[in-house]
Amino acid sequence: MNNLTSLPTIVSGLVLATLVACASTNAPAPATGALANSSNSAAVTDAALTNSVLAGLAQQPGINPADIAVESYDGEVRLSGFAASQQEIDTAVAAARSVAGVKVVRNDMKLKDAAK
Repeated sequence: MNNLTSLPTIVSGLVLATLVACASTNAPAPATGALANSSNSAAVTDAALTNSVLAGLAQQPGINPADIAVESYDGEVRLSGFAASQQEIDTAVAAARSVAGVKVVRNDMKLKDAAK
């Protein structure tokens, strides 16, 4: 019997053809037009703002930027983490507010001693 016309080969071919025909992807369609550009540019702007705030914190004496997490969304910056003193928290908030593009600073930082 010819290998291409054997029953297992035909059944396998039909199953494979059915699977290929019914296959679908769950990936969303790529955004196009102005919506794609605005959402991508917003993400880039948020990331750039976060990096600018982190750079500003690193330049402040007495602040350990490794203890402070920075998140940005649409000009709102959230500071979280721990500081050794209230003065360090105040300095971090002031440094974040001084960065161009920051609209609001949300301070969720805590004192290290208060965390115990």
